[in-house]
Amino acid sequence: MQVNVMDQGPSQEAEPHLAPLGLSPAQERIYLTLLASGGEHTERLADILDVPAQAAAGDLSNLAALGLVARQDTAGGGRYTAVAPDVAVAAAVMQRQLALLKVQSRIDTLMQTYRSRVAGAGPPAQLLSSPEEIRECFVHLQRTARQEVLSFTRLPFALALDRNDTELEMLERGVGYRAVYERAVLAQPGAREQLRGYLNAGEQARAATILPSKFVIADRHLAMIAVRSDQQEMACGCLLIRTTGIVDALTALFEHVWDRSVPLQLHDEAGPENDALTTVGGGDLELLALMLAGLPDKALASQLGLSVRTVHRRIRRLMSLTGSTTRMQLGWYAARTGLL
Repeated sequence: MQVNVMDQGPSQEAEPHLAPLGLSPAQERIYLTLLASGGEHTERLADILDVPAQAAAGDLSNLAALGLVARQDTAGGGRYTAVAPDVAVAAAVMQRQLALLKVQSRIDTLMQTYRSRVAGAGPPAQLLSSPEEIRECFVHLQRTARQEVLSFTRLPFALALDRNDTELEMLERGVGYRAVYERAVLAQPGAREQLRGYLNAGEQARAATILPSKFVIADRHLAMIAVRSDQQEMACGCLLIRTTGIVDALTALFEHVWDRSVPLQLHDEAGPENDALTTVGGGDLELLALMLAGLPDKALASQLGLSVRTVHRRIRRLMSLTGSTTRMQLGWYAARTGLL
């Protein structure tokens, strides 16, 4: 009994299902037609699908290379049959996965080429004056990083403190972030809640009373530094620096300040105060970190959602617990014992 492949073959308008394997619509039609018919010669297949014989022969060769069809003889242009889907499709998927893995293994090499191009794409230093340029460059600089982004953060901001979605994205990709925040930043309304999101995502942060400048460094090869510190965001200018020597100097400055800054840890409250004064809770550590960063008591109370009186009471409690008679001694104790 002869099989009517015209009736059993796939519709030309059918939605392709094998395209993710790299098959064109024509190649998928050929495979499905052979699957339904059991096998055809090249010329007969071309007639069935109404395509040139040369095009059908080329598609059959590609399908054979993927392991989806097998050639049975060489007479009359060759007869092809479809390989069983459970074998053929699984093998094609594996080939596709191996090809993607090879591409993925070259990402680092491709990134080196990209970085070289970026580093040499412009002058050693480029002035950015408009807020749009600064925002675009800030995002671009972070996206070039593969290992770590370093930053000094002080007012004013080119981007709002709670709007750096790029950092959260890069942290999720495994890029490290280390940031030193100036005391004035921590005193901003809502700064505690905004910074908590970055810290919870993996950022390492420290606090300093005053920072000498504001900059961002990506992988120690590209830097962006503020050249003015006016109180209006629109007045801020930035330099995009590609010169290795300058970037190295900024990196050394960052490490110097980082080593001398106070670790910033924003903890959730573990519960009510311990009247026995036997432990230092998460809220105490947060208070201590902000205090050592130089925030005055009023700002401490505002950031922690406490009254100034409660702040005083908690500081006295910490001094009593650590045997300190002054706040300076309390800070020395925290540094010596690794409390923070």
